Amino acid sequence: MKKITRLSIALLMFAATLEYPQAGLQQRAIAQTPTPQPETPQPQIIQPQIPQPPTSQPPTSQPPTPQTPTPQPKADDPKNLGYVSPEFAEKFSQQQIDQINANVETLLLTQSCVRCDLRAVKLVNLRLKNAIVTGADLSDANLSGSRFEISDFVNTNLARADLSGVELIGARISNTNLRKANLTGTNLDGADLRFADLRDANLSNANLRNANIDGASLDRASMGGTTMPDGSKKQ
Repeated sequence: MKKITRLSIALLMFAATLEYPQAGLQQRAIAQTPTPQPETPQPQIIQPQIPQPPTSQPPTSQPPTPQTPTPQPKADDPKNLGYVSPEFAEKFSQQQIDQINANVETLLLTQSCVRCDLRAVKLVNLRLKNAIVTGADLSDANLSGSRFEISDFVNTNLARADLSGVELIGARISNTNLRKANLTGTNLDGADLRFADLRDANLSNANLRNANIDGASLDRASMGGTTMPDGSKKQ
C-alpha cells in the first residue's frame, strides 16, 4: 500500500515537472506578444498633374472671311482745283481742271479767251475791261461782285452762273444762255441782251435801263424790283 502511494506521488511530481515548462513557455509567449501601436498617418503625396498636349484635330474648313476693300481715290479725283469751285470738282477729271485753270490764266493775262472751257470757275470781284469770252462755256461759274466794262459775252453759256451784283454796263450779251442764272442786283445798263435766254433766271432788283432785250426770253424769270429798259420798275 505504501509503495502504491509513493508511486502515485512520484508520478504526480513527474507530471508537474512536465507542465511547468509549458506554463513558462506560455508566459514568455504572452510577454513577447507586441503591444498594438496606433498607426501614424502617413502624409499623402500628391503627384503633380502633367498637362497633356491637346489631341490635334483635323482643321475644319471655314469659308474665307471677306475682306473689306480699302477705299482708293478715284483716278479722276481732283488734287489741285485752282479756280474751279469745289462743289463742282467731281464732275471733272484732273486733266479738265488743269485745262480750265490754264484758260483762266489766259483770260486774266490777255483779257480774252474765245470758246474757252471756263465751267464752274470762281472769279468773284474780278475786274476786266473789254474782255472777250465769245462762245466760252461759263456755266455754273461764280462771277459775283465782278466788273466787266464793255465786254463781249456773245453766244456765251452762262447757265446757272452767279452774276449777282456784277457790273455789265454796255456789255454785249446777245444770243447768250442765261437760263437759271442769278442776276440779282446785276447792273445791265445799256447791255445788248437781244435773243438772250433768260428763262427761270433771277433778275430781282436788276438794272435793265437802256438795255436792248428784243427777242429775249423772260419766261418764268423773277423780276421783283427790276428796272426795265424804259426806266419803269417791276413790282
